[in-house]
Order: sequence, then C-alpha cells, then structure tokens
Amino acid sequence: MNSVPPSNVTPEELSLVAQAAAGDREARRALFERYREAAFRTALRIVRREADAVDIVQDAFIRAFERLADFQQDASFQTWLMRIVSNRSLDVLRSRKVRLAASLDGDEDGGGVAAGLAADEEPPEAGLERRELGERLASAIASLPTEQRVVFALFATGELTYAQIAEVVGIPIGTVMSRIFHARKKLGQMLPDLAAAFAQARPRE
Repeated sequence: MNSVPPSNVTPEELSLVAQAAAGDREARRALFERYREAAFRTALRIVRREADAVDIVQDAFIRAFERLADFQQDASFQTWLMRIVSNRSLDVLRSRKVRLAASLDGDEDGGGVAAGLAADEEPPEAGLERRELGERLASAIASLPTEQRVVFALFATGELTYAQIAEVVGIPIGTVMSRIFHARKKLGQMLPDLAAAFAQARPRE
C-alpha cells in the first residue's frame, strides 16, 4: 500500500485498514460500523429501494475487504468505499432498466428514506409527516438526472467534501459543484418548502 496517505486520514484509520488488510475481523467490523450508515444513505438515495441499498452496501464492503491488499492510500478508505457504493448503485440502476425496459415499476419504495427516523414516543401524526416528507424527498431526488443524483447522494450524507466527492466519481471538483448546484436548484423548485434547506446545505469542511 502507498505510504503517503491523504491529510484527512487519521492514524486510527490507517491502523484499522492495515489490520483489516491482514484479515483482522475486529478491524473490519470497526470499519463497517464506522461507514455503513453513510454508505447506506448514499445507496438508498441513488436506487430508492431499501432492499437494493442493503445488498449494495454488503457487496461494497465485501469487495472493499477483498481488495484491501491493492488499496492505494492516496484516498481515504471512506472515499474508496463510496466509489464502490456509487458504482454498484449505478450497476443496479442499469440492471433495473434492462429488466423493466420501458415499463413502470410500481414497487419503487420512496418511503424508506424516512424509515427509522420517527421515535417510538412520537404521536402517529408526527410519524406520518416524516414518512410523507421522506416520500416527497425521495421522489424529487429520483427525478434528477443520474449524474446529478449520484453526486447529490454523496453530498447529502454530509460525510464528504467536494474534493472527496470528485475523487469518488472521478470528475473535476468544478463539475461536482456544478452538478450539486443544479440538483439543489431543481429540488428547491420541486419542493419550495424545503428550498431554504437545500440552499443552506454545505459539504463537510
């Protein structure tokens, strides 16, 4: 592995990656616990189906761990993992289009974005509002062009900087910023009550 890691990688992560590459199960579990939520949110925003997102995350971690010996530390493990997640998500979308051809799929599950967000003690109407908001947001994100949806999904996790998103997708940082700008503009037009939130959202510093 490359001996010159990026500046945003901590010694702890370097140690975990090295141990995981040597087959340490606890180190692999630690990496999984650290990044699974962000990976799942990214996959779900791209493919919209919880079952597909779960499969993508599991497959992405398996692939990442199998290839750790070849992992070059010119990127963080998180950035590398998100690249695998986004590529697998696009594979699922392409496969879905092939299977369904031009037909409409009535099983699209937009409500999953809000799943698990409502606390048990909330009144029923609060949970319903959350689910409705999740469905509206998921539907709006799904309407974005694929290249914008992928970049916005990575941006929306709040886990990655513009530079890291550019590394994940393999495009210039200016293109990342442009796609996010247009995605937020379109989402704000479709969901005017959330326009201010889209405009104020910022990537991780």
